[in-house]
Amino acid sequence: MMRVGMLPLLIAAAAAVFLVEPTSAKTVNNSLTETPKVTCGPETILIEGKTKADFEGVVFIKNWRRTDGCFKAYEKLKGSLKPQFEISLSELSRCGLEMRRNPETRELEIFTVFVFSFHPNFVTMGDRAFAVHCIFQQQQFTVATKFNFISEITTRGVLTGVAEPPEVALTIVQGRVPDPSLEPAGTVQLGTPLMFVWHLMRPSEIYGIRVFDCLAETLDGRKIKVLDNGCTLDDHIMSNVQYAENSKKAFADAMAFNFPDAEDVWVKCHVKTCIIQHEHMQLLGFEETHLCQKTTTCSARAKRDTTAMHSASFDDSEDDQSVIISGRMTVVDPANPLRYQALALTSALNESSNPEGPPQTCMKKSAFAVGSALLATLYCSTIGLSAALAVALFRASSSAVSSKSFIFRS
Repeated sequence: MMRVGMLPLLIAAAAAVFLVEPTSAKTVNNSLTETPKVTCGPETILIEGKTKADFEGVVFIKNWRRTDGCFKAYEKLKGSLKPQFEISLSELSRCGLEMRRNPETRELEIFTVFVFSFHPNFVTMGDRAFAVHCIFQQQQFTVATKFNFISEITTRGVLTGVAEPPEVALTIVQGRVPDPSLEPAGTVQLGTPLMFVWHLMRPSEIYGIRVFDCLAETLDGRKIKVLDNGCTLDDHIMSNVQYAENSKKAFADAMAFNFPDAEDVWVKCHVKTCIIQHEHMQLLGFEETHLCQKTTTCSARAKRDTTAMHSASFDDSEDDQSVIISGRMTVVDPANPLRYQALALTSALNESSNPEGPPQTCMKKSAFAVGSALLATLYCSTIGLSAALAVALFRASSSAVSSKSFIFRS
């Protein structure tokens, strides 16, 4: 159990302040039974304590007791043995929480002090304060205490917590509404309006996303780059990336496209998580590359860059904040529905990988099965006819020999 130093009672009268010696001071008959637990993220900071009796008082952020949203009051008849206070990460600036960004360690630090006051109106000697220092990282969140954060109430103890790292997904939907909750586009017609939506799987007030490069590729290995650093390389295929909801979602509109002699298209994207900018955030250093950007800096009209489109690879400078996500769609051509019913299609992959060898062909599974069945039937029929012809010839030959023998005996 953590013990925290006493806070003297101050009594103000007129313009003078008199200190009262605590000779036989009356105290509130309640206290914390153990060190409070703190949970950092993904959307809030939560502190929860345990008391001997029903808690009648206030849990608040130091120096912000009178600000709405920065405290929680408990009445005696509706008290609790587990008083807690939770603040949304979107309300950090309202309650004066201090934030710092360290580009060297890629950590976002949040500092604050929570006070458990056992009296609904006054500060008493039984009150306890806890300084909380949250460190948000890519893989985990760590919570610890700072002992030199406040002076009048001594802070002791260590509070720890772990949270899940952010996950990013790509959803392709039909239409012009960038809503990832819509039904994903499976099979679409050539030229159908589409929206590519990159989004976080779980809501977060700390992390956002940045879209860098995207490749479109086929099953046989053909690749074309369609996005370069968030900017389109062909505005007839896809637009520049736009950001919404404070960089928690990114989207780009496109028209359904495919490759020659291929229906299935895979879109693979290089995406990084970033830190959302908040008020009162302090950067330790001059680097801001890990902060989210609200817009993408691209030219007014993107021209088709053939060289960049065929340099189908991602940036080699990927770090632990980088993720590769992909989406798949089947695009059919309504103007030529029998286009893909041919028995043999030339494989661009095989020709490019073996240009001097014999030509190789690709065949659909259904066509291959039908052709194999026809060949097997023809082969069996040929063998049967050959066998029947051989038997007939043998019998004819035997009959001729028997007739000659009969004439000789006569």
